[in-house]
Amino acid sequence: MRRSHPSIDDSEVDELGVLTRERTVRLLNCSVSGCLLETNWRLQVGAIASIRVSINGRELTDDVQVVRCQSIAGAGERFHVGAQFLWTQPLHDRSLRGAMRGAPRVAAGSASGTAELQSSGTPELR
Repeated sequence: MRRSHPSIDDSEVDELGVLTRERTVRLLNCSVSGCLLETNWRLQVGAIASIRVSINGRELTDDVQVVRCQSIAGAGERFHVGAQFLWTQPLHDRSLRGAMRGAPRVAAGSASGTAELQSSGTPELR
């Protein structure tokens, strides 16, 4: 016996697409509320991103929202990006927010390795 499947009209389908880019950024400092990054591309204020950073061999991740993006005077195509942590998941042992609760601030030089930022939305490239 052959099963019949209802056809789907394209107008009835909600489509959601996300464009992501993975980039290496420099983590300048970090606190319990967010972090300051240095990048070589401009990000739109309001963009949502996931950040992954290695501190002392421990990989930490968290979701952030870009609240500020400012060019660095005299540095060419370099930008400071202020990112605020989003509470999209509870604190856990691999969250950057959780690590900051034990160490209130991570400054440049105290984190080894690089931070990777995977952003959704379209970065404003200039």
